[in-house]
Amino acid sequence: MMQIIMFLKQYFTSYLFVTLLTVGIYESMIEPKFLMKKGLDRDSKICRIIGIVYLVIDISAYIFSRFNPL
Repeated sequence: MMQIIMFLKQYFTSYLFVTLLTVGIYESMIEPKFLMKKGLDRDSKICRIIGIVYLVIDISAYIFSRFNPL
């Protein structure tokens, strides 16, 4: 468990946070609209779920890496 915590603190920088946040927002809000216009409803739902997962992982990793006392 300590190795995972140290890995997060070492590699989860603000650049990675911004990158994951950008991808999460794009995948959950912008890309599904394009897919629905093309008639790909199932792909649009999958894309939205992937984007939400990116956002959840990003926010939880940020909170975990910033507020952990190690």
